[in-house]
Amino acid sequence: MDNTTEPIQITYRNTSLALYTDKVFQHSHLRYEIYYFHEGDCKYVINDDVMELEKNDIIIMNGSTLHGPYPKQGISYVRSVIEFSAEWIDPILQQLHVPMLLEPFEKLHHFLLRGVDQATLDKIVSIMKELDVQKRYLNGSTLSETERNLLKGQMIHRFIGLLFIIYELSYQKLQHTPIADDEKTRHVNRLIAWVDQNFQRTITLNEIADTLHLSKYYVSRIFKDITGQTIMQYLMNRRLTRAKYLLEIYPDKPMMDISMESGFESPSHFSRKFKTKYQISPTAYRNRRLLE
Repeated sequence: MDNTTEPIQITYRNTSLALYTDKVFQHSHLRYEIYYFHEGDCKYVINDDVMELEKNDIIIMNGSTLHGPYPKQGISYVRSVIEFSAEWIDPILQQLHVPMLLEPFEKLHHFLLRGVDQATLDKIVSIMKELDVQKRYLNGSTLSETERNLLKGQMIHRFIGLLFIIYELSYQKLQHTPIADDEKTRHVNRLIAWVDQNFQRTITLNEIADTLHLSKYYVSRIFKDITGQTIMQYLMNRRLTRAKYLLEIYPDKPMMDISMESGFESPSHFSRKFKTKYQISPTAYRNRRLLE
């Protein structure tokens, strides 16, 4: 999928065999993405969150967050992927008065759909297959302008049908996503972005507030209002998420390095916080994951 000028890109049942797994090849893009995992043995990493994929898992992503698969060495994994431009489809959805179909990508950012019923899965797979066939035919055939327009219209019709399914599957999650004041949300997004860039070193609430030119009391209040947790809680969770990622992806990395790269002041501090959060020591967690 390297032709970023096209409004929609489709890969149906792409099969790969990982020859080595010493790093995760994460990427980001300005497109929204639907990732369907058919089968294999693969983890999926979004930022530092590691998902253990199961057959028929579907991930909905806005694409801007670093993401990528981490397949098990020597085992094939099969997936279908659709990337599409919001700027391309949004005017069409506006005309149809259904702009909310993009909400799963815009509000949930990245979201795992698991346990979808078989009938719905069959519909999703059928649409992805049809879109792939139509896209290949559109790119590889000599068609008249009328034929091309008809085929493009058929693809848009099928794709919107897929967006309806995704929206319906995401509806309950969307209902529990708070609608926040736009200014507050922008400030909180800036705070999260800053913490995500600086969590690996020692930082304080005063520094966060000063850097963003906001009062620390205002910062604390709006962050808790929007996210349901304090900034320091988010900071600690961000560090622990990074540590879990390093434990899973780099099984030979020393605990000292993991603690320092995750922003902890010492291995003992890291171990204590990790065990409090996950009820298991970092060493035991890594050993358990290696056996799975």
